[in-house]
Order: sequence, then C-alpha cells, then structure tokens
Amino acid sequence: MSSSAVILFAHGAREPEWARPFESIRDRLRAAGTPVELAFLEFMSPSLDEAAERLADKGTVIIVPLFLAQGAHLKRELPAMVAKLRKRHAKTEFRVTPALGEAPEIVAAITAWVQRAAR
Repeated sequence: MSSSAVILFAHGAREPEWARPFESIRDRLRAAGTPVELAFLEFMSPSLDEAAERLADKGTVIIVPLFLAQGAHLKRELPAMVAKLRKRHAKTEFRVTPALGEAPEIVAAITAWVQRAAR
C-alpha cells in the first residue's frame, strides 16, 4: 500500500478533447509511479467522489486543483466536497493544494511561454 496518492481535479467540459492535457499530466505521473486519478467537477467522469473511492486505501490523498485561480468552485464547492469525502473515508487524509496559478513556477512558465509565442 502506497503512503500517498494524487487526484488531479479539473473543471470538466462538454468536449472530450478538452481533457487531453489533463490526461497527459495524469499519464506522466502514472508512468513515474505516482498513484493518480483525474477527476472533474462537472460534465465529465469520474467525479471527485469516484476518484476518491479508487484511492481511499492510499493513506493520504492530495487533491490538486488544475485551475489557474481561486474562484467560487475552489473557495466554496471544493471545501464542501472534501468535507464529505473526509466523512465517507475517515481513515484517509485528504489535503488540497492551492490553485496552479498561485505557484510562482507555474506563473513563470506561462510567462516564458507567452514571451516565446509573442516573438
């Protein structure tokens, strides 16, 4: 049994192609040996509940919101969803990271990409 796992939490969309970059991140993490599931807030499957069910035996589950900024989904909806997960899976520790856009290295990478694209 692994000591931790990751849920990549994305918004979801009606177009299946929208999920490709997130699936790529998931696949790279899996190839590196990280137990990981991709979950969606709406429109796509699996849900956060379904992903948590798959990883609940891992001890600690880190939920990584693949959002650029904190909005209502992350400020209100996600904490309520995580509270339910904690009740349902009392033996599992669920932790949530900040939104991607709060990480200086992500902002730096986006800035560098935009600078290259603007040349």
